Amino acid sequence: MKTEAIKPVGRRQENSRRQRSAILAAAVSVFSQKGFHTAEVGEIAKRAGVGKGTIYLYFEDKSQLFAAAVAEGIESIIKQLRGELESDLPFLRHLRRLVEKNVSLYLESGDLTRIFHNELSRGIERRSRDQIDRARSRYLDFISATLADGHRLGYLRKADFDLAAVGLVGMLDSLCNHQLHNSGRVTQDQIVNTVFELLAVGMIEKERSRKAPALRPAAAGKNFSGGKR
Repeated sequence: MKTEAIKPVGRRQENSRRQRSAILAAAVSVFSQKGFHTAEVGEIAKRAGVGKGTIYLYFEDKSQLFAAAVAEGIESIIKQLRGELESDLPFLRHLRRLVEKNVSLYLESGDLTRIFHNELSRGIERRSRDQIDRARSRYLDFISATLADGHRLGYLRKADFDLAAVGLVGMLDSLCNHQLHNSGRVTQDQIVNTVFELLAVGMIEKERSRKAPALRPAAAGKNFSGGKR
């Protein structure tokens, strides 16, 4: 009597991970085009190359699928931005590189950006909304901590860095959204230059920035736990 070969646990886990990633990628695409309420789970499953029932093996309902797509997308952006801290660059060069990377990720994640801004407050159930809000808070904490380290090192003026982070993210959101709707008219470099110049005029301590030390990864990383400082 023949028996089916059993896949090694590691291979099954990897296949499951890939399937879940494909579902999330398809969800981001469909939600960005159709909106949360109009999007159908069946269409997401079709784009992901799985059966509709397979989606419910990973996500309880459409609301949870939406929350996971947005929240995990934000977490991916945070992870990539943290990688920019692995350098001994002077803070101003470090800050410009962080702006460049942030803009790049926003533009590469155009579908995620659209659903994040267009659907975040439109009838999503509380549990899913809370999941997204927690991810957004971690993102704002990351930016706030970066600015606070710039002040500690003598590059930036004293400010409410939590509010400054909200303002910076809002400016990036608006400019990147503008670029996504005006492809070819606005370049990525224009956005980076505009954001950095506004920061330079508004926050940077020009006299002290010439003397201040470089931002060290160990110093910067201690604040990036996602909590309040």
